[in-house]
Amino acid sequence: MPIDQDQSGQEGIQQLGPGQIAFQSLGSYGQTLTSDIYGKYGEFCRRGWVYAGTAAAALSIVTTATTGNAPAIWNPASSGKLVIPLKILLSLGAVGTPILQGFTLNYLLNAGDAIATGGVVVTWTNVAPVNLLLGKGVAAKTKFSPAISTFTVAPARLMDLGFGHLLEGAAASGQLYSMFGHDFDGLLMLPPGTVVSFCSTITTSMTFWTTIVWAEIPVPNVLL
Repeated sequence: MPIDQDQSGQEGIQQLGPGQIAFQSLGSYGQTLTSDIYGKYGEFCRRGWVYAGTAAAALSIVTTATTGNAPAIWNPASSGKLVIPLKILLSLGAVGTPILQGFTLNYLLNAGDAIATGGVVVTWTNVAPVNLLLGKGVAAKTKFSPAISTFTVAPARLMDLGFGHLLEGAAASGQLYSMFGHDFDGLLMLPPGTVVSFCSTITTSMTFWTTIVWAEIPVPNVLL
């Protein structure tokens, strides 16, 4: 026997406080209203969970086969947070000699909390990220390093990011892709004790200002 369900709602947009229960918002013809008023990441940002780590100078992005990568983010083992990378954004610094180049991510597991000789993370130039709920958010648990950080073992190749540079003709006349960013769209998460570094497929004289944007949420029970 079918069970009737209450589909009632309230006309118009409602403003709620924490923990408050409300009806669905309905339009003038009884249709359910949905809204993208905050944008894709707006709810995380409103809660003070979104951070940006930005390099203060344009740097060359190093190749993947090295124990020194930059920039990088590190979710320490004791953070209590699940880190969700949202975007990597680049601004061109110096053109140098354009060549065929792509960008990748590398990763390390069991990275712990400490910087130590013989540890997973040997050196780390820490720069405090900015909470993107400007003036209202809390400090990040995630560590961000825009400079070369060194590791006992070279981070493993994780994924190609689907953008880079296009070489046309001689290197001196090479042209750049117009795409200088990557949206992760939920395809990567960093549990406590992991490091991710941004890398290049080949050494280049080009430099970039680089920003990594991520969200920190409480570690779900399924990961504890």
